[in-house]
Amino acid sequence: MSSITSILQSAYAAARQSLISPGDKFANVDPTKYQGTWTGKDYRNQPITISIRKVSGYRANVTLQNSSGLQFQRALITTKDRFRIGDSQFVLTGKGTAQLDTVVTDPTTGIRTVNKAILDLKT
Repeated sequence: MSSITSILQSAYAAARQSLISPGDKFANVDPTKYQGTWTGKDYRNQPITISIRKVSGYRANVTLQNSSGLQFQRALITTKDRFRIGDSQFVLTGKGTAQLDTVVTDPTTGIRTVNKAILDLKT
C-alpha cells in the first residue's frame, strides 16, 4: 500500500499543466486583433464570453465566463496566435473569429475530450 505522500505527489504531478507548451515563442502582438469581448456557445449551447483587455507586448488580461464559472488570468500570447486560460486554449482563427478548445475529463473513466467553441469579436 502506498503512503499518502506518494499518492498526493502523483496526483499533483498529473494535475499540473503548464501554461506554456514546449517550444512556444513570444513576440509583440497587434492588440487590435485580440482586445475586446468575444462571445459564442459551448458544446452544451451555453454562452461563453471572453474579455481580453490591456494587451501589452505579448501579455493580456483575460476573463473567461462560461457555465463552469468565472476565471481571470494574465495570458501569454504565442507567435501562433494562441494562449491558455485554465483548461482552455484560445486560438485566433481569422479576423474577428477565434476558437476555444476546452479539455474536459470524465470523473468516472478519466477519459479526456476536447470541446470546441467558435467565438466572434463583438467589441
